[in-house]
Amino acid sequence: MFHESRINLEEQELLSLTSFLTISARINYLLSSRAPSYEALVNGLIQNRPLCGSLATIEDGVAYLVSAYRNRSRRLGPLAVIHPMRASHLLILACEEPYELDILTAFFHDYYEDIYTDDQPENIRQELGQKMAALTERLSPEERDILYHRMQVLTRRDSEDYNEYLGRMIEQAVDQPEILWVKLADRLDNTMDMRIVENESGEFFRLIFDVLFLQTRQKRVTVTQKPPPGQMDEAHRLYQMFKNAIFLTLVRRSEIIKDGSGPAIRLFHALAAASLQESGRILTHIFSYHILDAEKQRDILIDAMEYCIGGGINRITPSQRGNRLDGLFTNHFDHPERKVREQNLRTLQEDKSMMASAALAFISLFESFLTSPNFKLSGVHATGISIEDTLI
Repeated sequence: MFHESRINLEEQELLSLTSFLTISARINYLLSSRAPSYEALVNGLIQNRPLCGSLATIEDGVAYLVSAYRNRSRRLGPLAVIHPMRASHLLILACEEPYELDILTAFFHDYYEDIYTDDQPENIRQELGQKMAALTERLSPEERDILYHRMQVLTRRDSEDYNEYLGRMIEQAVDQPEILWVKLADRLDNTMDMRIVENESGEFFRLIFDVLFLQTRQKRVTVTQKPPPGQMDEAHRLYQMFKNAIFLTLVRRSEIIKDGSGPAIRLFHALAAASLQESGRILTHIFSYHILDAEKQRDILIDAMEYCIGGGINRITPSQRGNRLDGLFTNHFDHPERKVREQNLRTLQEDKSMMASAALAFISLFESFLTSPNFKLSGVHATGISIEDTLI
């Protein structure tokens, strides 16, 4: 379990995998009814938190989501409507007194990407627009304008790469920090939803210690395992860790969370800790099912340690620097063309040693976010990734 000195009780609540599974199961169960109870769904999301706003409006928002998403599924299998509900629940947990407008923002943060899209038939788009207009009639004109503005800001434009999108979103969040809260809750939900296993401990730290310091250690009975259909492979999970590292760096660079309190910092720490856990699960999986030789594991750990001690973890490094982890971001994750990026990830998936090294780098990186209030990756900007301030 993570030390309490690094994350507080509110952040531990955000990170509870048991709670995450419970709210997921509750939403799924209530949605399976012929006539879902929107009141019960909202009660599950808010969980006795003091709400600033109208419960009826929140219930109408849930009803809209259920109608708009229908029975569509996410790439990993769960009903698509669960994601915005769960993201709103994580946002609520981070707030002492959640506001109606902020919950609606979380509900509809993917509105223009998942619901009101250009590929929808015109009659469906018109119906969705009319229902949204009716829902927002409950709000004041100013609140309505704020909600639509936030929904637009949270939508990634076709012309934007990931860094540009985050940079624009964070810039808008300087004046409306609730935008950042929602995006952090969104990424936290996506991270916790990638591969749900009952493992909330810091077992991977013990694994690292055992490999480095014990001559003999008890090994699991292992078999080569393939992920179940629909589940993310390790390379794509590492890509999500890359996205989280970019996001957390840009947030730190903006200094929006420099006051050290409130929903933004709670969600920031929770996302860093969830990413640390996920990176540890990836490493544990590789060392348990793919790379079983203790000497090879030790070589990978020592190589990664040298990279981190040499300052590689603090910046974007060039491949020619010499360590296998140099060029990690630029070689494996940061390509603007999806086809090329997917090919790079397929190649990475075949290289178990490189994936183990990458998982170790991410463990060190996210641990640095948690333990150092000023840590950020040099070379990561809203304009993209570059090699800078680096000794070759």
